[in-house]
Amino acid sequence: MPVMIAWMLWAAAEAAASPVAKLPLPIAREMAAAVLQLNKVLGLESWPAQGVQSCLDRGGLEATAKDVSAEDTKQCADSALDAGFPELGRSYVIGIPMAGIGPVTVFAIGQGQAEGWGAYSCDATRPKCPPTKLNGPSKQAQRLADRYRRACADKATIWFPARKGVCETGPSPAQESP
Repeated sequence: MPVMIAWMLWAAAEAAASPVAKLPLPIAREMAAAVLQLNKVLGLESWPAQGVQSCLDRGGLEATAKDVSAEDTKQCADSALDAGFPELGRSYVIGIPMAGIGPVTVFAIGQGQAEGWGAYSCDATRPKCPPTKLNGPSKQAQRLADRYRRACADKATIWFPARKGVCETGPSPAQESP
């Protein structure tokens, strides 16, 4: 009997320490919607080709193109996130990696009850871009985990609501799937 109780306590501790097996649907929908909203307002993926106007001024064609600063990106993203994403900062955070010319991509990383899950931007022509497990075997999961690691290593990455505490629990190289 004591062995059974010890095993049950161990199993309960393991379950509490591991990411949730299934992401709650409202959080999954909100994560995907936040990433989609930021893609549109930042003019990422193929949204400009779909006629969606970005709030960033990237200038004109070729010689008149302008680099976008981190501050401009943050202000633009702030305006998009004002649309009401109540789980932002509680169940997930948003990362926007920056390059010299401006924002590169957008992704969401689960926290708390959504830990172990994330979502990243995908082309406007795809019907859905659902969240995925960070340590899953799919190519999408591996790409997301890699983007997360790189974003954490780069101080230029913009985080919403803030960077503090985001990268301490990130995926380690040991979590990668073959």
